[in-house]
Amino acid sequence: MKNYILNVYNPTSGEYEDVVVTEDVYNAYRRTEWNADKNDAKYSANNTPFSSLIGGEDGAYENFKEFVSDDCNPLLIMTDKLLRQTLHRALNALSEDEYCLISAIYISGKSEREYAKETGIPQKTINDRKRRIIIKIKKFMDFEK
Repeated sequence: MKNYILNVYNPTSGEYEDVVVTEDVYNAYRRTEWNADKNDAKYSANNTPFSSLIGGEDGAYENFKEFVSDDCNPLLIMTDKLLRQTLHRALNALSEDEYCLISAIYISGKSEREYAKETGIPQKTINDRKRRIIIKIKKFMDFEK
């Protein structure tokens, strides 16, 4: 049995790779190029035929990354999820006072002045504490990498 090789784009690695496929898969894959002219004739002048999209920005037949939003990118989704989990752990590692200050400013949207007035703590002290807490969170996030 003869092996057929296709050079396809692997979105996970971001590189092209040779893949061994059956003759049927090879023929079906290559057919999109062979029938491009026939496919174009099937569509009216007001429509964009699929075959005109073949190649996209980098000439790849199977890679339409320019038509896929980052919202659907599994790598970005996973990275975002891991970042959120790490941030959640960092926030849970704060003392109750530290969490209240960060929560008031960054989650509730209060200004330092508003939080200072609410707690009776001078605004300069609030600012100093906020900076120390942010450094603590950043160190936690770096440690988790």
